Amino acid sequence: MSELTVENVAGHKTRDDLWVIIHGKVYDLTKYIRDHPGGADVLLDVAGTDATSAYEDVGHSEDADEIMQTYLVGTLKDATQFVRKSAVRVIQPTSLPVGESNSSSRVRKVAAAGSVAGFLSLLYYVSPRRGPSQLPHALQHIQSYLPDLHRLLPSAMTGIRLPHGGFVNGFAAAALLSAIITGVVGVKLSKLTQIDSGFTRYPPRIKSKPSPKADPHSIPGFLNPKDYKTLPLVQKDLLAPNVYRFVFQLPSATDIVGLPVGQHVAIKAVVNGQSVSRSYTPTSNNLDRGYLELVIKCYPDGLLTGQYLANLQVGEKVHFRGPKGAMKYRRNLCRKIGMIAGGTGITPMYQLIRAICEDDRDTTEISLVYANRSVGDILLREELEAFARRYPKQFRIYYMLDIAPENWRYGTGYVTPEVMAARLPKPAADTKIFLCGPPGMINAAKKGLVSLGFEAPSAVGKMTDQIFCF
Repeated sequence: MSELTVENVAGHKTRDDLWVIIHGKVYDLTKYIRDHPGGADVLLDVAGTDATSAYEDVGHSEDADEIMQTYLVGTLKDATQFVRKSAVRVIQPTSLPVGESNSSSRVRKVAAAGSVAGFLSLLYYVSPRRGPSQLPHALQHIQSYLPDLHRLLPSAMTGIRLPHGGFVNGFAAAALLSAIITGVVGVKLSKLTQIDSGFTRYPPRIKSKPSPKADPHSIPGFLNPKDYKTLPLVQKDLLAPNVYRFVFQLPSATDIVGLPVGQHVAIKAVVNGQSVSRSYTPTSNNLDRGYLELVIKCYPDGLLTGQYLANLQVGEKVHFRGPKGAMKYRRNLCRKIGMIAGGTGITPMYQLIRAICEDDRDTTEISLVYANRSVGDILLREELEAFARRYPKQFRIYYMLDIAPENWRYGTGYVTPEVMAARLPKPAADTKIFLCGPPGMINAAKKGLVSLGFEAPSAVGKMTDQIFCF
């Protein structure tokens, strides 16, 4: 591996000759421009320079790190270690709660009842001129101070008649009344402050509420996000020119892949002595037990697809790792979803369409524009149209072809802003657009959507984006 200088790298900054520096290593990304998820423009902006900061800012995945090793051409002379700027954490002062709980308020009321009752009783009975009929009268005065007192005192107290006359009788009456009220207050107070535990906390024969049904797509399964695991190929079908359906068998007929909706798997292989890794979205999901299914276009000049997957035979084992990806779909993520797919870019869309339509509690409306060269290139057409027939209010599909047959009732040509405006939902806070396909088509779609009022997406797809690129 050669040692290169900044000047050496600076001379490679065109679309046909593009080098970058990342973490002290030099990569030739000329052949990767077509496959870069963020589009060619992102790479051209940093061509011939140290792109470490830009690479870290957008937060690349482990898959990206593996892909980069394929294009490594050398190391940078006198490279310095990249230091990420530390984030400043602002600690907000914690304010004390202004309000008070019902329990503490009731405790203070009960305590006040005892104090006020004792005090007023003494006032009424310390005078020899007060007669026996004054006890109920005293209680009325106490109740005017604390309306809830009648719930704290036994009803029989209102009928108590005490002897009158003299300081001693008055003081004795006050002491008696205070003792009774204090006792009642103590009982009530103990109930307020007592903490129930164990079986005493629950009434007998209580009916427990059924726990909510777990989302099947969030259950872990065969896949492991850190380590590669092998699966044998059990079926391989040619769906279209250079497009194959690969079916891999899980260890048990009851096993699931363990793939959240919208995420993908990584495949790794050694081709011509070189380790290569690429990511693909399965068309199967956690409702499909015992197997993993992928639809992949094998480009003749592709290192992994053309030289490895295209020649893969039934019985051979493939290394998988996952789940991967920024997309983690959840039920009713938004009210409407628009989709633009091209070629094998239909696979993540199909995964989402399946999950939404097969979930009775998901009310999301989906509009798909699917572009291909010819009718024979339309993948998963039977499956897509089956969903459209079964869920006409929830899923609509519109095809676009470069070469259309006679009496073709869908569109022809490019997916223009006019097609988007007519076939996709309008910009709104509860609407998202998903894109997947050839980089040229995706870049044009982004610009067209932005011109229609959608927010421009990030360089690397994030769930918060209004336009999300797989």
